[in-house]
Amino acid sequence: MSEVTRSFRSPLTLLEQWRDRADGARLREVVITGYTVDLGFLEKFAIPTARALGARITVLGDAGHAVHDPVDVRRAGVAYQHGHAVCPRAFHPKLVVLLGDDDVWLTVGSGNPTLSGWGYNRELWVTAHGTRQYGPQLVVDVAEWLHDLPDVVGMASWIAATLRQVADRMRPGAVDERWLPVRAYGNLRRPLLERLPTDPIDELRLAAPFYDPPARAVSALVNRTKPRSVRVAVQPSIAMFDGAALVRATESTIDQEFRLLGPGPAQHGKLIEWDTTDGTTAGMTGSANVTTSALLLSTVQGGNCELAVIAPHSNSLFPEGDPQPCTTFRHLASTPPTATDPVGAAPVLLGCALSDGTLVVELATPAGQRVVVETSPSAVPGSWLAVGAVPVGQQTARFLVPELTGGAVRAVIELDGVRRESAAVFITDPSRCRPRRDVSDEPRLSRAYEPDELFTDPLIAQRFTADLARLVELTGATGRSVPASSTAPVDTGVAPGDRWADYLEDCDRLLGRGLAGLIFPRTSATNQATVAGWSIDDTDESELAEDEDEGVLDGLTEEPDTPSARSVPDIPPNERIRYRRFAARWVASVTEPAVEDNWSTLPPVHLRMTVTALYLTLLAAGVWQEDEDWRAELRWLVWALVPDDAILDELPAEAFEHLYSLLAVAMAMLRQGSHLQGGREADVLASDAWRDASEWVAEADAELAEQQLLPASQPFARVVSARELWDTIVLAKETRQDPYAEARATLKEAGLAVRLDQGVWWAEGEFGNAYRTAARVATELGRATGCVVAVARNPRCTVLIARVDRTMVLVDSRMAVWRLYQLSGTRTPLSMTAEYPGPPPGARITPLTSPPTEVRNLSDQLGVDLTEISRRIRIPG
Repeated sequence: MSEVTRSFRSPLTLLEQWRDRADGARLREVVITGYTVDLGFLEKFAIPTARALGARITVLGDAGHAVHDPVDVRRAGVAYQHGHAVCPRAFHPKLVVLLGDDDVWLTVGSGNPTLSGWGYNRELWVTAHGTRQYGPQLVVDVAEWLHDLPDVVGMASWIAATLRQVADRMRPGAVDERWLPVRAYGNLRRPLLERLPTDPIDELRLAAPFYDPPARAVSALVNRTKPRSVRVAVQPSIAMFDGAALVRATESTIDQEFRLLGPGPAQHGKLIEWDTTDGTTAGMTGSANVTTSALLLSTVQGGNCELAVIAPHSNSLFPEGDPQPCTTFRHLASTPPTATDPVGAAPVLLGCALSDGTLVVELATPAGQRVVVETSPSAVPGSWLAVGAVPVGQQTARFLVPELTGGAVRAVIELDGVRRESAAVFITDPSRCRPRRDVSDEPRLSRAYEPDELFTDPLIAQRFTADLARLVELTGATGRSVPASSTAPVDTGVAPGDRWADYLEDCDRLLGRGLAGLIFPRTSATNQATVAGWSIDDTDESELAEDEDEGVLDGLTEEPDTPSARSVPDIPPNERIRYRRFAARWVASVTEPAVEDNWSTLPPVHLRMTVTALYLTLLAAGVWQEDEDWRAELRWLVWALVPDDAILDELPAEAFEHLYSLLAVAMAMLRQGSHLQGGREADVLASDAWRDASEWVAEADAELAEQQLLPASQPFARVVSARELWDTIVLAKETRQDPYAEARATLKEAGLAVRLDQGVWWAEGEFGNAYRTAARVATELGRATGCVVAVARNPRCTVLIARVDRTMVLVDSRMAVWRLYQLSGTRTPLSMTAEYPGPPPGARITPLTSPPTEVRNLSDQLGVDLTEISRRIRIPG
């Protein structure tokens, strides 16, 4: 349903209406903006309801006009995002957006998110309802304004990203033309005055709590609309106005009326209303007072940031009051405002957030002098500690901090010997503030298995084996790489950090936290900690709503922490064969396709990673003793971990770091005791796995991969050392840049150092057989391209071997002949020299002074003058 309504009721009513919906629709996003913000009020009356409905809540207010005491703020940063907005004058828009999977509700008005603005005052609100498929033009206007807002108004980067995500998701696919006359306008780049009619009107009516004392805005309105009569309403108990200036500003009209509004609730609504000459009524409501900075200037011109609605009015909204004659009204005026500190006297913090284990602090402008950053877990006086300083010229700074779940931050400078403190902001943990998620019916293990019990109790291992087979059968046919539950449909543009946190939650739920911790190691954290002066208190349960708890507010369900240290199980010798059989069944479950002859239907990647981590644990436990049977199974696990199209499309970016790390460890294990270019079974398995995985191993973060390493604490343990891991990753990186890197590594393991000089590979040393050395270099380096020129030199002789595909030529420096051979799939230079200390038989021999046609052809194909090389190595005789 699409509709637009006008109301005096606060946004709390809108939130309660969503809560009471018969369809139980989830709420995904709530955006609240205002000039003065009272976080204590919101935490009591709005945050618990919105959070229980599943929403991420974003609160944005003017940097200098919060009305809460930071000591009273308990949930900012952990249950909702809070940030400051900065513009040349006041950040003044009053907006609330409620966004669900399909519905969009919003209200634009005059009330700040405080007890008075959403409770006692008389405010004016325009509310719109729509869907993502079909909605009023007003929703489109607000979406475009939200998307443009961060380009004009300073705010924290994560708040800006959230607003743009909400703007993109709330914009309807089609506009309901019934509501085209109802439009929302901001003044980001164009003054609101320019949105008002220029044709002469019959009557202009103004009601607002603030009129600029010179009444320039009223004069501009009269000059633009040329009304026959003007009516002005003020409430002396709260208004800022100059009666004489207002009378002068309206003197050009035929008729003027000035109304005094009586005591009682504050008439805080802003109204510019007019009757046209044809009898219709329309008006502008919203956040804009009748002042120069609100109406006559755009934000980029140095004015306020405002948001207003222009719409037809079926009935006049002009308030009733006591009319006053001009002679009386001109003598009325409000008390001038109290002088405040000059603008810019204190630094302005936009916000702070946790990111990758660091505290990110963002200032409104680059630091003009040293800005000290202070933190406190509770904002209680005396609890603030300096954690660092923002260097001069920088606007953003990062600080290492203990693990935290909340706290306050402020910036401090000294100006002429006077300490100046910014308004406090609150440490935002984007993971905890993200939208709460629906629990899906995604298949999962029947219980949460702990790795320790899995390896120490064969009955539990047997149950897990059957459970894994069942889970693979249920999930594998879908080919899913990412668990099914999500915050919203996949086209909603979930933020990267949210997506990673969601994925971890899914893995915890589908695998159990113990098994999930094997593939995604996470440092342990507690919700109550005291580290380096930080003390995080639990929330007083009395402050929660009756039907709420910590999990609802935080969007978290507390679970036992995963130990950070990896241990190796002690499996009794009489159970080793049994566990090898379990491992074989695990491997078969995750490496065999769910649909016969369709290799794209492997089980989800988190299951493949889990089995690989379990397999590596069993290798460390020594269950294979001296047998090599494990190599074939681990080779197939490496193959199963190589990213396919589904993984590349669906996995969050952070998950790839762990996938590549696990691949690197498994590949390093396969390289133990093998040669990538060798001919033994272990060599072939390692080489095949390397061809599949080296491209991705090169992407591994070695430090992260080290978290997967296990100690050699058991007999017959097979584990990867840190050196072997780093060597494997470095080799993969080199292979990506150099096609000969693998061959170089193999030759290095054999004690041969080779160098490339003008297209010729040289091996020089004290080796005994130059024939075999040259043949080995030609064989290993020729695997990459099939073309190679190798020269082996020892103190006794020099041997040249050149090959292109299946043609090979050999020259011995002691013999003035060319020897030409034909190779085959099994006949390589190395195999030909295996049984002969000198030149192998079967060659066609021609004098060195008469190179055959094959030598000239090889020279052309290799780009090397073989005749010249043969002369250089020739020993005169």
